[in-house]
Amino acid sequence: MTAYDDTRLQAVRIIESLRSGVPTLLSTREMPDLRPELVNTIRGDLDSFAEGRVPPGRLVWGQYGQGKSHLLITVGHLALEMGFAVSFVSLSREVSCHNLLHFYQRVAPALRTPDSKVPGLQVQLASRKPSDLTATPIQDPERYNHRWPAVVLELIFHCGGDDEDYYSLYNDLMGYRLPVTQVRHIAQRVGLGHLLRDLPRFRQEHAQAYFGVLADVVRWCGYKGWVILIDEVELIARLGKVGRLHAYSNLHWLLNWANDMPYPIYLLVASATSLQELWYGKNGRRRPDRVAIPELAEVRLAPEAARRMHDFFDLAASHNNPTIGPVPREAVFPLLEHLVELHARAYDWNPPPAGEWVREVTSSLPEDTKLRTYIRYVLEALDQLLLTGKTPQLEVERLSEPHVNEDEGFFVSEEDDSPQIQTER
Repeated sequence: MTAYDDTRLQAVRIIESLRSGVPTLLSTREMPDLRPELVNTIRGDLDSFAEGRVPPGRLVWGQYGQGKSHLLITVGHLALEMGFAVSFVSLSREVSCHNLLHFYQRVAPALRTPDSKVPGLQVQLASRKPSDLTATPIQDPERYNHRWPAVVLELIFHCGGDDEDYYSLYNDLMGYRLPVTQVRHIAQRVGLGHLLRDLPRFRQEHAQAYFGVLADVVRWCGYKGWVILIDEVELIARLGKVGRLHAYSNLHWLLNWANDMPYPIYLLVASATSLQELWYGKNGRRRPDRVAIPELAEVRLAPEAARRMHDFFDLAASHNNPTIGPVPREAVFPLLEHLVELHARAYDWNPPPAGEWVREVTSSLPEDTKLRTYIRYVLEALDQLLLTGKTPQLEVERLSEPHVNEDEGFFVSEEDDSPQIQTER
């Protein structure tokens, strides 16, 4: 039976993650960084964030296969090393951001911290006491647009980690709201019934309070702030017009592009450049979102909302939001040579000398070849060489990008998987 030591298993994991096109923390740590300037720019944002300032977030543009996901995971690994809590999500059929509470339910449980392999903050909160909340921003009655999440947090500490209600309340803190009657019963049991007295009705727009409370808890637990990474943002284009308006409004707030984010949250998002055509160009009969969404905001909301949407589209196209382009061939060679070494280690064989072989096998690829194509091309050539002893002649097909046409049925209906907003009386 073939023996696999830890070094070989690690190489297998890296190779298979790269083969699937899904980068992992392990693969991003092992492979050379091909865009140090961009990573250093974001590192500067995180340095400022660690000093107590909340910098504006960034939107990174790039074509499919250029390394956007790799960049986000690299930044996530960097943020953890710097002492931040990090959430990473990709938009999908199940995850959108037009409903802020629904989106929070996805990013909050995915939160990771530098000192724990368990997602979330349940372990950290279990060791805290109610008195620890004294003199924290969490107890400022004006800090959040609704006090519900802060009240739930206080009840968590009064219940304690051994109490069955602790876990129910923690789920509420993650955005899965409990019925008001159940929370009121818990509050009365621990002698804090007055916290729910005269609490106004909780509405969709109050979801910002959940982000605020969790971000403050992150800082309170000793981390430097909450870094949220969002991939596949181009899928927002599949929402209907009203859904896109809400999604852009939520992103504008989370990105802090109006410098009005009062909570320690830094957002980095990645989108395919195909979304730019929908925003700024012509797409059949569909008017550019740059024009249509501010008009809708003025009709549906207010002139101020329209102005914010104008600012959102202007800022999204600014130089502060970089575009990832093709990596020069010479810069890719060190990565591909290391890929040959990892493949040899993973499958216990002796490939040709990496430097000369990589240059020869990729010589037919055009200069603007995408990074993911380089990786898949070399992996396929290595697989064939291992099996047959001959380097194959491969043909490259153009990577297809998911379309961004409007499709209101694409996202899972929130009526199917989201709790109803409860009211307080």
